[in-house]
Amino acid sequence: MKKVVLIILSLVASVTILNAQDHDEMVSNCALGIGDNTTYLKDFIIKLPKGIDRSDLPVHKANIYLMKNQNYRFTMCNDDISDGELVLGIYDRGRLIISTLDEKSGTVSGSFDFSCNKTGLYELRYSFRDGRQGLGVGIVSLVR
Repeated sequence: MKKVVLIILSLVASVTILNAQDHDEMVSNCALGIGDNTTYLKDFIIKLPKGIDRSDLPVHKANIYLMKNQNYRFTMCNDDISDGELVLGIYDRGRLIISTLDEKSGTVSGSFDFSCNKTGLYELRYSFRDGRQGLGVGIVSLVR
């Protein structure tokens, strides 16, 4: 009985370690694309299921404190297994300030620079386009 429990625990631990290594590799690969004139600040691993209907799409929300007169770069990368494109919207008190999705052209940008003109807490809302399921990473960096 003890052997069976040990084997099960070993399998669970190895799957967890492999999954963490995959995430670390995904973050590292994405960080290579943030640019030479930047300082890496934070990353977010985004894993969302497929949305059931358009009115209630899955969203990963995170808060971040940004400083006035600083330029930030937000970079998004999709994992190969993702069905959708990772989209980011930055909100201030519930109001959308900027997004990687251009509603007019229907295109999604992989990164953008944001010049902060007010110090405060902002909400980042990550989702996958059209409510598709996906795995991705969002990186926040400071542009020097």
